[in-house]
Amino acid sequence: MAVVGRVLGSHGVHGEVRAQVLTELPHRFDPGETLYLQGESFSIRSSSRSKGDTVILKLEGIDGPAAARKLTGQELLAPPEDSPDLPDGEYFHYQLIGMQVFTEAGEDLGQIMEIIITGSNDVYVVSGPTGEVLLPAISQVVLGVDTEQGVMRVRLMEGLR
Repeated sequence: MAVVGRVLGSHGVHGEVRAQVLTELPHRFDPGETLYLQGESFSIRSSSRSKGDTVILKLEGIDGPAAARKLTGQELLAPPEDSPDLPDGEYFHYQLIGMQVFTEAGEDLGQIMEIIITGSNDVYVVSGPTGEVLLPAISQVVLGVDTEQGVMRVRLMEGLR
């Protein structure tokens, strides 16, 4: 399953949830679409964009604030087969989050924990044994991505540590 969002908390008195959007495909949150939480499917009854990268969702079967609060922190999942094909060298964020990152010399930098979307290129937030490293998603830094193995090879440019 592809992680497309994360429940941040309840919203309102009818069981809506506020969720962080973790996908480049906004249609994932359209009414009538199905999302999965904790292995259970939920149809989206209504959806509205909030501030920044958040959305307010009304999910079928979540009918009060207490039920919505129980979902806080849960990942919203969608089947990866619902994703369109991307050109070679392009990846969905869900394919990269959690990926293990190594330098070209074989040093383990850690895992991609977050992706920051900027105007020109994404920035991968890698957390590992030596702390946090911010890696720009540019060809001079990212040397290779193996989604099957869950590994990214990078070249650390001057000033990235």
